[in-house]
Amino acid sequence: MASLTPKERKEEVTGSAMSEGVMNGSIVLGTAMGGLFVAMRNPNFRKFTNWQSRTAIVIMPALFTFALTSELKMDHRMHEVAEETEFAMKSVEWADQEMRRRQRAMGKEAQDRRAMYRQAVLGSGITVVDTPELQSHHKAANFIQTNPFKCIGAVAVPGVAYVFRAQKKQEHLSLQMKLLHTRVLGQATVLITLLGIMGLKEMMDRRGKYVTEADVEDRVRQMESTRDSMMERLEYEANQRNMRSRLQR
Repeated sequence: MASLTPKERKEEVTGSAMSEGVMNGSIVLGTAMGGLFVAMRNPNFRKFTNWQSRTAIVIMPALFTFALTSELKMDHRMHEVAEETEFAMKSVEWADQEMRRRQRAMGKEAQDRRAMYRQAVLGSGITVVDTPELQSHHKAANFIQTNPFKCIGAVAVPGVAYVFRAQKKQEHLSLQMKLLHTRVLGQATVLITLLGIMGLKEMMDRRGKYVTEADVEDRVRQMESTRDSMMERLEYEANQRNMRSRLQR
């Protein structure tokens, strides 16, 4: 069964308890210091007390108040966290039971759920191809959509290097002119590559990644498996609660 006081909320509870204890302890400390200041005007008080007892008069009430209020606050927050967690678990369980009841009344619970899962997958930004496997151009388009800058570098850098190599063969040109031509033609190469790849990526972003029918079915089965695991956990937790309730009776 899932804990009603999860560990991830530990810092929240302890921080709240610490703040409560510090605030109340500070109030009592200030009050005690004010009382000690007034009492020090009495000669009899100064006569029958020393600095250790005076320090204790100021410190001990504040420490006691800090410990008591922080402990009470922690106990209170732990009960609140437990109630919130239990409410969330019961809400999820009720919602799923209500959905199952409605779908059973229609006589097609599993079919409707699977159709909804499939619709969700198809609406997640993908394009289903007609072939059993992705063709080479489909895989290339998917790679470009995922790694546009890698593709730009893979095309632009060799392109600029090829331009420079071609310019080196122009013996009638000076080195300065070769570099100038390389820069101009290289910039054109990089710009054309950038426009082409980013245009393809924009088109892929709108159409969606290419997938096969088998990929869609795998994602639907994964969603069904996730739901089955969640339902098993909820059923186990419900059984544990019922068992504890019977034992308490």
